[in-house]
Amino acid sequence: MNPVDVLIVAAIPLEHEAAKAGIEDWTLCDEDDPHPYLRGEYRCSDGRRLSVALARPVRMSGRPTGVAATALVDRLRPGCLTMPGVCAGNPGQVALGDVVVAEMTYEYDEGKQTTDGFVGDHRQYQLDQKWIRAAQELNAPSGLPSYGPATEEEAALWLLERLLLDQDPVKHPAFERYFPPGTWPQRPEAIEARGHIVRPGVKWVLTEEGRTFIERARYDDVHGPAKLPFAVAVAPMASGSYVAKDGEAWARLSAMGVRTVTGLDMEAATIATVAETQGVPDWLVVKGVMDHADPAKDDRYKRFAARASAEVLYALLDRRAVRSPNPAARNVRLENVRGVQIGDHNVQHNAFNG
Repeated sequence: MNPVDVLIVAAIPLEHEAAKAGIEDWTLCDEDDPHPYLRGEYRCSDGRRLSVALARPVRMSGRPTGVAATALVDRLRPGCLTMPGVCAGNPGQVALGDVVVAEMTYEYDEGKQTTDGFVGDHRQYQLDQKWIRAAQELNAPSGLPSYGPATEEEAALWLLERLLLDQDPVKHPAFERYFPPGTWPQRPEAIEARGHIVRPGVKWVLTEEGRTFIERARYDDVHGPAKLPFAVAVAPMASGSYVAKDGEAWARLSAMGVRTVTGLDMEAATIATVAETQGVPDWLVVKGVMDHADPAKDDRYKRFAARASAEVLYALLDRRAVRSPNPAARNVRLENVRGVQIGDHNVQHNAFNG
């Protein structure tokens, strides 16, 4: 089996389809195997061509992802193990639709439960510094298909939604994307003229007409946004075995010791663990923010988040070279694997360039 430069593992069909859209031509491989995959070629802007495999487990979460990723890594010997998809995002750090690149990841529910509470015992996996730098330089993803600067009408809807949710728009992570310097408070005054907001004191508040207007707009927006002025955050991502929706996850995670945790998912730490234990040179987890792990959690931003994360993943692969497997290091002798003597075979070894 020929090795690939990049193995992409997507946890759910929606994420798989978003990643699939990044390459036009795919070939289905090992269709009858428990872990089939698609194989294609990504053409970088500098002329490089990356061989890419794309697969998904039968369901999300760490255990099925670990089984599928380990089997495929053993078979395809990728230079980089990656995962795009969706995650929850810390509302103090990122907006819905933003993309988080995991600069570090860990299992947040790894530790010990005592009578005094949970005591974390986290094993953290750090992203390679070169990938961190590449992601930081991509912080303004204006060239990507899902990116779009906010119009005045979109800014008005954004402001009304913040007020509906009792959020301070000025302190919101996306504030300047909707109200660039020089547009505040002029734009809100125009919204006031429509009868949607008033300013009885220091802050703007919704009128009854404005509340009805934005509630109807949210109700009608069943498919979510097509474009957003999203940003890329390079920050810690915590992984756990359950979906959080109580609004308390960020305080708990901060109390465990990682104050700046920005993303929350179920598989990132598994991807990093498989990469390290299986000798993959690089790993990369890129996920779009679909909710804030609070009671308001819904799927309105899920499709956009999956699409934007895949676009950022391919953009990062385009920006820096992937370390490829070393063909000269594939001939090794394996004995007593799983208790079975297999003798001499030509197999692919965990040895790589770079």
